[in-house]
Amino acid sequence: MHTDLSWKTLHQIINQTIADMLDEHQTLNVLSLRARLRELAESEDDEMMVLCYWQASKILMRLPTTVTASQLMNAARHAFRTPLNHDLL
Repeated sequence: MHTDLSWKTLHQIINQTIADMLDEHQTLNVLSLRARLRELAESEDDEMMVLCYWQASKILMRLPTTVTASQLMNAARHAFRTPLNHDLL
């Protein structure tokens, strides 16, 4: 199976999840965002969306837990575009 999970798609998923969490007045940090993405993946029936949620969560796994909500999207973009062994700090 060939899938094209572009940064644009993952960016939209992360942005929408952040917006939903903010609307619900939930704490927003790397750990809570990853937890929400995992919850969404577990409740999703569409295999492509499960893969998208999983990939978005995997990207965020590479970020330090001290990233604030205002820094989250820039840090996620950086993590997505750099090699796995790259140190963000």
